[in-house]
Amino acid sequence: MRSPKIKPRKPDIIVGIPTLNEADNIGHLIKVVDEGLCRYFPDKKALIVDADSNSSDGTKKIFLNTKTKTPKYYLKTPPGKGAGLKSLFEYFLSKESAEVLITLDGDVTSVTPRWVRNLVTPILKGFDHNFPIYNRHEFDGSITNHLAYPVVRGVLGIDVRQPMAGEVGLSRKAVDRIYNRPWPMGADKYGADIFMASSSIFGELKIAETYLGMKAHKPSQPKLDKMFEEVAASMFEMLDESRQFWGGTLRTRKPPIFFKDSRTTKFPEVNVDYRGIRKMAREKFAKHKTDIKKIVGKPAFEKLEKSFRKNANLYISTEDWMKVVYAFVCGAGLSPIKRARALRPLYYARFLSFYKDCLDVDHKLAEQGIIEQADLFFKMRDKLIVDTEKY
Repeated sequence: MRSPKIKPRKPDIIVGIPTLNEADNIGHLIKVVDEGLCRYFPDKKALIVDADSNSSDGTKKIFLNTKTKTPKYYLKTPPGKGAGLKSLFEYFLSKESAEVLITLDGDVTSVTPRWVRNLVTPILKGFDHNFPIYNRHEFDGSITNHLAYPVVRGVLGIDVRQPMAGEVGLSRKAVDRIYNRPWPMGADKYGADIFMASSSIFGELKIAETYLGMKAHKPSQPKLDKMFEEVAASMFEMLDESRQFWGGTLRTRKPPIFFKDSRTTKFPEVNVDYRGIRKMAREKFAKHKTDIKKIVGKPAFEKLEKSFRKNANLYISTEDWMKVVYAFVCGAGLSPIKRARALRPLYYARFLSFYKDCLDVDHKLAEQGIIEQADLFFKMRDKLIVDTEKY
């Protein structure tokens, strides 16, 4: 099986799609991408690249056999999302003419032609890293909502609602910086997205946000455990190495927003395995309680321990979660991977607490609660970064 013979020698825009066994979605996805490229950028040479981690379900065959006006290229990559992205970045940088790279997760099912326009346009206007703003169910994207977003907002001072997104636009400058930096633990897998965001923030590149509308994708809950560990470990490692950036006076930024959209969305239902997550939270708390106590301190640990007892109400408030996360950011001398594993049961408890609080709340109020949580992280950052040992 061969890639199409006709492909632009000097593409201006490359659309990269990391995949692993996406045969049921890849054909539709690249047709929509092709429509967006042809409709909105007819004067640009473009290329669609499948960065595939050796799928076994025929993803490659469907990708190559789906008819598109835009040329396509199949790129076999090592396993892991981050490893696939790294291969994609290397390929992009090898094309000297390429000025814009956009990435789309291979499992996203709600993509429209406008996504291509909205992701590409800010990069053509001089921005380096374009983040999406989704209309998304409040129980979806929980790692973003309760860890990545409040940490980026609070610790780093950048108000980006979706810092851990698979759909982004990147300039050549941003790709070069991301590719050539040392990649932290977990970044070859699910930690890649937060690593990319942090790279552009630490480099003080020009950041923008853009509305994409509803985000729908295949359920990720079965792999949530591993995903959280890799994201948190990557994040802690990058914060440890860049304390000079965020440990003192901070330059706060609110990026400009493109293509604002006020339309309401009917979200697909999100099923939450409350009992299963609660059981896992208690088991992992018992396993990692020594490290948790060392990080948060005795008074906070005793309060947490009461909540994690078998018949107790498992609940972590917004304020307590903020204090916990700041304690983990400061580290107590433990490695990033140890902190990631120790934080995991507390994250589960925080998500379940938010879930209970929002069962009878509409989407707008739930989203406002997520934003207010991140704002609280920002308002308290100076006190908590200095005085974390109290908690």
